[in-house]
Amino acid sequence: MVSLVLWALLALPLSYFLNSLWCLRRNVLAAKATGLPYVVLPWSNLNIPWLILRPILLPYLNKLPIRDALWFRLLSVDWSWHQQYAVFQQLRCDNFLYVSPSYNYFNTADAAVIDQITKRRHDFPKPTEVYRSLDIYGQNVVSTEGNLWKHHRKTVSPPFNEKNNRMVWYESLRQAQSMVNGWMSDQTESSATIYTVADDCMKLSLYVISCAGFGVNLDWPGQGEQPLANGHASSSTEKTPKASEVSGDHTLSYVDALQSLLHNMLWMFIFPLFLMKWLPFSGIKRSYTSYIEWGKHLRELFDNKKDDIAAGKAQEGMDLMGFLCKGAGMTSDPTRVDSEKSRAKPVLSDTEIMGNAFVFLLAGHETAANSIHFSCLYLAMHPSSQRRLQKSLDRIFASRPISEWEYERDFNALFSTMAGAVLAEELRLIPPVPAIPKCVPRNASPQTLVIDNQKHTLPPATYINLVSLAAHRNPKSWPAGPPSDPKNPVHPISNTDNDLEEFKPERWLRESPHGPDAPSSEKDMYTEDAPNTATGTNSSHALHRPPRGAYIPFSEGYRACLGRRFAQVEVLASLAVIFKDYSIELGVEKYASDEEVEKMGREERREIYGMAVRDMRVLMREKMGMLFTMQIRGANVGFRVVKRGKERFAEAYL
Repeated sequence: MVSLVLWALLALPLSYFLNSLWCLRRNVLAAKATGLPYVVLPWSNLNIPWLILRPILLPYLNKLPIRDALWFRLLSVDWSWHQQYAVFQQLRCDNFLYVSPSYNYFNTADAAVIDQITKRRHDFPKPTEVYRSLDIYGQNVVSTEGNLWKHHRKTVSPPFNEKNNRMVWYESLRQAQSMVNGWMSDQTESSATIYTVADDCMKLSLYVISCAGFGVNLDWPGQGEQPLANGHASSSTEKTPKASEVSGDHTLSYVDALQSLLHNMLWMFIFPLFLMKWLPFSGIKRSYTSYIEWGKHLRELFDNKKDDIAAGKAQEGMDLMGFLCKGAGMTSDPTRVDSEKSRAKPVLSDTEIMGNAFVFLLAGHETAANSIHFSCLYLAMHPSSQRRLQKSLDRIFASRPISEWEYERDFNALFSTMAGAVLAEELRLIPPVPAIPKCVPRNASPQTLVIDNQKHTLPPATYINLVSLAAHRNPKSWPAGPPSDPKNPVHPISNTDNDLEEFKPERWLRESPHGPDAPSSEKDMYTEDAPNTATGTNSSHALHRPPRGAYIPFSEGYRACLGRRFAQVEVLASLAVIFKDYSIELGVEKYASDEEVEKMGREERREIYGMAVRDMRVLMREKMGMLFTMQIRGANVGFRVVKRGKERFAEAYL
């Protein structure tokens, strides 16, 4: 009996191993048939046991000769960030497959191929199974495909319009002012070194989407009741909570529940919800508790909105939850459902309304927050670009106070000049996601792509990565100059012979009769970037226009991000508030005290700041990771905010 049990225990892993070998052979043959280069992996980089064991095994595996092997580098789930364009350079092509026993992945950094794929929505849909983790509260516009996606998009797209972008502008100005006031505290010329900028940007962005989109007014400590810039009123209601308030049967506040959920959500990819409730591990318990708590907050938002609609109350602003409820046919009728609308077309269920609300809050604050944070970081690392941005802001706003900044007058002026170039360059280097997933479905026909004037056919059940991190660095698509410091390249193996790894917002500026920072025409400044859809373009028409498919921070084609213009408005308004009157410098406490810096001359300060910049590049390269969006994980970045004219390191870079 014991021997039978032992044989059974041995047979299970042996059976798994043999099945993996058979699947790997099948997938290798499929990859060969495409005629494209391929790399064989022993298992998928998304294999659950590998994801759990990799942090433990990696220190030992890195001591082996395999550490530099291409297949080993591709086993990292964050390979596209760590390798940038280097994998494609090593393979000497912009399209390749990696093959594992689980599936084949086609990876492309080729602008022409990306353009083909994004234009053929039905041939290359989203792999919806990849987005199941976003369905924790219900299906949504991000996680669906086909006719169901069309219905979701038709329901959720109306609030993304110019009228509501205007409200996002004023709320962003208000929240950014409060954030900066918190940084400066009682200081008049310089803040202490701040290590919470990333978290503060997350709060700012969450507060903007909560107020502008859901009528939840969240204030910074000490902010109290403030009107929006230019006299616009907040859209808060009596039912909305404060940021740190724990009320009713909640154990976590509105903000804490969402932030805890985002920080611990990885466990929800690994374990089913019914099991998480009973597992004894603290991280899993936090993940489950935050899921329950945020669900309660989301349900309260939904129930409050249903009550408002039933009572005939109207809310000023985007009112995303209101549009979602109306998409379900809810009206002021006591029955709350428009029966004619229900018969005319499918309606969103309660869980779908909750699912879309969650996705809006998730994507609507993480993407913008990261762009604000990384723009500040890059500008701190490149003081000359920061000075140029500030001069551009001076030309746009002159001496007008923030209360007189106007969306119609000022947004496109920002978008078309140095501020827009800073945002475009930040998104080129750190797009919201490192790769955009597509697929050839398992039950579909093979799909042919034209690659370098030759036809290649991808078989069914092929996953696709539009590797934005590499496409944004492809020398075939982008004009490139020599590296600024050939002896100390920004990346050790990617694009070491050019400047495409470097932050150079000036690469986006076109010459114009009004100077290099001015829009190329009045039309570009005021009308070109305000399309009727109000979802905007990836960058201003007044800036450099890369080939289609070369620049995809918000994707392209039918599945382009609905909230693109929302994010652009929020980020540019926030950057304008920060840099109009202040400068940001890296903290240098690791290298010298304030007293020592005060005694230093120009060359000594340049040396000290150069050390801080080089260390920051290493930190970004090694600590950047992906959960939903790209973020620095496990490390805090120190900034110092100073009044313009009081910078400690500006002269070192003149």
